[in-house]
Amino acid sequence: MIAMTPVLERWSDDCPFWTAEQGEFFLTVPRFPTPEKVGAIMWALIWRSVTDDDLSITAANAPEAIETYLTSADEEAYAPGGLRVISGDVVINPGCCVGLDEWRDWLGALNGQPVDLGHDPDTWLESMGPVLRLRQDRDHLPPGELPGSSEQYLDIPRDALPGLLRSVHQDLVGFLAALRQWAQDIAPGLADQLVSAVDRRLQISDPLDV
Repeated sequence: MIAMTPVLERWSDDCPFWTAEQGEFFLTVPRFPTPEKVGAIMWALIWRSVTDDDLSITAANAPEAIETYLTSADEEAYAPGGLRVISGDVVINPGCCVGLDEWRDWLGALNGQPVDLGHDPDTWLESMGPVLRLRQDRDHLPPGELPGSSEQYLDIPRDALPGLLRSVHQDLVGFLAALRQWAQDIAPGLADQLVSAVDRRLQISDPLDV
């Protein structure tokens, strides 16, 4: 069985402003998150906006941290991460230099368009008739060559991709609902603005055309 899940890269564990769940580098964005999970996700999104080059925190409190995120340009509020795909024992995480804000780019694969899934390790999605082969290429083989025994790959039935992306969409919509309550508890005066900004930057609420 294949599962697809939205994830964010977690570059900082220590949030000084609210309780944030600890965990692995790739942080899952679930459909029904706890407040501590929402705190971790929001810190993953916000920390770049409130951190200097020497990794010192520039905000004094939670409302100031959120306000800084809100006033950042959308391109500065980049959300490193993407979609994790799991099948059996094979787990393929997003490569470097892609963001969860680009998750809808996977729709292009339905029409044969290339999808940038990052590098280090390079991640490829290759069209192979009725399936899309997803692999992480640690040996930098060119597309089309068969993966070696040390490489991970999995095959996604082409007709299964729309359902997988709908599930991702539902996860993100569920997270957004939980975010509203969390934001009202943390910074009630900024809650509506925060939800709107995260919705726009992660491309959540717009209909999914599949």
